[in-house]
Amino acid sequence: MIGLSFVLSASIIPVIIVLCKKFRIYDSQDERKIHKGNIPRLGGIGILIAFVVSCLLYFYLSPDTEIEHVMPLIISGSIIFIFALIDDFLNLRALFKLFFQVVAVLIVLFNGYRFEKLCDWVMPLWFSYIFTFFWMIGIINAYNLIDGLDGLCGGLSFLVIGSLGIIFYNSAQPTAGICFIMAAAIFGFLIYNKPKAKIFMGDGGSQLMGFMISALPLYYSTFNFEYNKILVMIVLVSIPMLDTIAAMWRRTREHRSFMSADSRHIHHKLIALGFSKVQTLIFLLSIQIFLCLAAGLGMFLKEDKGAILLVVIFVFMIAFYSSIHFIYYTVTKNNPVDIKTIQDDSSELKIKLKK
Repeated sequence: MIGLSFVLSASIIPVIIVLCKKFRIYDSQDERKIHKGNIPRLGGIGILIAFVVSCLLYFYLSPDTEIEHVMPLIISGSIIFIFALIDDFLNLRALFKLFFQVVAVLIVLFNGYRFEKLCDWVMPLWFSYIFTFFWMIGIINAYNLIDGLDGLCGGLSFLVIGSLGIIFYNSAQPTAGICFIMAAAIFGFLIYNKPKAKIFMGDGGSQLMGFMISALPLYYSTFNFEYNKILVMIVLVSIPMLDTIAAMWRRTREHRSFMSADSRHIHHKLIALGFSKVQTLIFLLSIQIFLCLAAGLGMFLKEDKGAILLVVIFVFMIAFYSSIHFIYYTVTKNNPVDIKTIQDDSSELKIKLKK
């Protein structure tokens, strides 16, 4: 079913590109995005269709699996996607979008999926539900915010979900199957989303990525993964998570809405420091590969040693983000970058500084 998921995604996306061009359904531009020209924006449809069809067939044809195992993901993921897709067309109010995110998350929680412990500490039931709720809402929106560069959100999601599939493989194969099917659907999309992108996943796709990444680790696995599960996930999602925390702090300090767009996300800062679009993508994906390897190593170490390693890696990521932030503001303090002046000649991004 992994191959089917990839083939479906890779086959559906070109059709979506043609339809988007025919009906002029292009991605809108704001301060968060740096592309030029008319780019189709409904790539998330291909990912969702490939995932749902392949998952249903996988569970229907596997005698040792129960389809109830995947239904909360399919139902909630579809809710997330559909209303984010509607927002792509109608520009819904933020509270309206948040309401349907909450509905989708509550479906997962009411089906018993939640974080239960942090290392040796077993969470009280009420705290477990509250923590899991805010975890899911936060990660859904974090991956939506990081989706501002060709291949970035899809690439990060592919690596994280693929890593979860490997982690689950020896202990919970049905869950591993879900991960690999989703990763294959994303990979089929990435063929058309790599620089220079022919299509974007849209808010529906990026929020679907965040939802899947927030929900998949809630399935039960081995004791070693359960012991360090929260730390593993914090490390795996540290790029979009820290970027979102920085954005929230920045907008609070500037008395702006959390939902307002700007051009100071991590990829914008790297571009302002002289990286091309492709170099920025490779750099951030390389860091994500390092994080995936570190999380995998943490799984194989003894529980407490694994926890120490994961905490050290997360501290490293905080230091990395702080360094990029400091260098960016040092370089641009007297020579601010206007993201709208970025020129794309298909080989590199040339940054023109305001004089």
